Amino acid sequence: MVGDFLFGLGEAADYVAGKGTLFERVQRTGHAVLASSGAVRVTQEDGGLHCLLADLVAGDPRNPDPSGWRGRFVSLRLDPVVSSVDVAVDQFATLPLYYLARGGSLLLATDLRHLLDCPWVRREADPLAVYHLLNFGFIPAPHTIVGEVRRLQPASRLAFADGRLDIHRYWRPPYAEDLDGDEDSLAEQLRERIVATVQRYRPEGDAGWGCFLSGGTDSSSITSILARQDPQRTVHGFSIGFAEAGYDELDFARMAAQACGAQSHAREVGRDDTLALLPTLIDLCDQPFGNASTIPSYSCAHLAADSGVTMLLAGDGGDEIFGGNERYAKDHWLGSFHALPRPLRAVGQAMGRVAGHGRSLLLQRVANFTERGALPNPDRFYTDESFASEYYDALLTPAFAARVPRDASLDFLRESYTDCRARSELHRLMCLDLDFAIAQCDLVKVHGASRAAGVSVRYPYLDVDLVEFTGRLAARWKVHGSRKRVLFKRAMADVLPRAILEKRKQGFGLPVAVWLTHDATFRELTRDTLLGERARSRGWLQPAQVEKLLREHDAGSWDWSGEIWRLLALELWMEHYLDR
Repeated sequence: MVGDFLFGLGEAADYVAGKGTLFERVQRTGHAVLASSGAVRVTQEDGGLHCLLADLVAGDPRNPDPSGWRGRFVSLRLDPVVSSVDVAVDQFATLPLYYLARGGSLLLATDLRHLLDCPWVRREADPLAVYHLLNFGFIPAPHTIVGEVRRLQPASRLAFADGRLDIHRYWRPPYAEDLDGDEDSLAEQLRERIVATVQRYRPEGDAGWGCFLSGGTDSSSITSILARQDPQRTVHGFSIGFAEAGYDELDFARMAAQACGAQSHAREVGRDDTLALLPTLIDLCDQPFGNASTIPSYSCAHLAADSGVTMLLAGDGGDEIFGGNERYAKDHWLGSFHALPRPLRAVGQAMGRVAGHGRSLLLQRVANFTERGALPNPDRFYTDESFASEYYDALLTPAFAARVPRDASLDFLRESYTDCRARSELHRLMCLDLDFAIAQCDLVKVHGASRAAGVSVRYPYLDVDLVEFTGRLAARWKVHGSRKRVLFKRAMADVLPRAILEKRKQGFGLPVAVWLTHDATFRELTRDTLLGERARSRGWLQPAQVEKLLREHDAGSWDWSGEIWRLLALELWMEHYLDR
């Protein structure tokens, strides 16, 4: 399902026609031109044109209402008689769609880079997009790195006719919280739902597909369910590890594969591999992206492709529907502090401020807890992703700060939080994560990495029906105090080894922190890029603060690896694409 298209209506049609040599097929219909490649299907329907890039497990693509479709899709319908366009993306925008409307003309593309040469687009970074990237590590839709172009948000439809653009969201995760009762009965219901969903997403045949297998509970459960479905048909799991200790879960991945009879494939990624992949990294995503785990994701997809695999199943979404994110448990305790009577909370804050002057890590944590606990949500949830906001005065140049309000990213998050349809605070946070951490970050990463490797991906735990079912479960079945995935672990007790169910969550990161501290080549590349003349000339960041981040990380006084990687990814992308 790897493919791309570029569509132009009105005056934009000439631009698309001029880009036709980059695509396999070019079609002109009335005042529109469509260029497409790969798995894009173009059909004639009722005198109109239907362009579809999709991997559906349910739903009829001939039905123009996408709410019943299940899987991944971008759909474009053109009525050439009245020059009207109807576009839809799937419920989590697993495939991106960019748009630019001007007068009676419309441009659409599945890759932002196809639009950068358009004369209507200034090759300048949008300050607000840059600011969001510095805070979140990604650029959230509808924003893009260039101000004139927008990205369609998850579960959205776009209609264009007579020069008018109308966009609305046709679905949001519901949280009815109307399903409660006996734990054993609920666990069995959840287990049946999970197994049925995963099996529905199983590709046809025995060859050409496999599973991402990180060793975490989500990828391990998907692999195990598919392997146990038919023990005579081997399921292949693909994993990535690192020489540096503590950055992968290969032992757990092998354990999961052995327990269910899957075939394990693994590859180690080192610093040399990362340096060699840096030029590729810039090409993986169609706009700046600050999540370093793009590299292991690409390496894993490439390992699968080398084994003849063209489709992988991934566990993305499990944390956000079953309650596995560590931040949910942490927010439970922060929320307990916030719920204290105001006088008691004030005393706690005062004690925290005093503790904050101490040098011990414990005292610093006390100060951080009371400061964050005093905030309501989503403000306190945002404090995990507020790098540029927190260091606003020291990090940003006065000229750049004048163009982006300090609370711009927080306000964006507040708006999305307000739109979440849930009673419990936990469910509102989980809804926020589906809209942000999943749709805008994790799926962007996996899509870019897998597409570059020529591999398509399915996400069983983002199935709409499963998401809606878990939304019916009371919040306490997701997180209860410090216990995460309460009902999921009970449901998967006979699917996963106990060690995997009880292990501490590891994540799927890249040992950038170690390389920045101990590897001279990596440190030199980073320093030269971030303190070079090009980066300085942008006038965004104060070089003294960037130098301080590098110095403190090098000395081991603070881990700034995530923030440094964001700056590096942004600068490299800018140099490669917008500076040309």
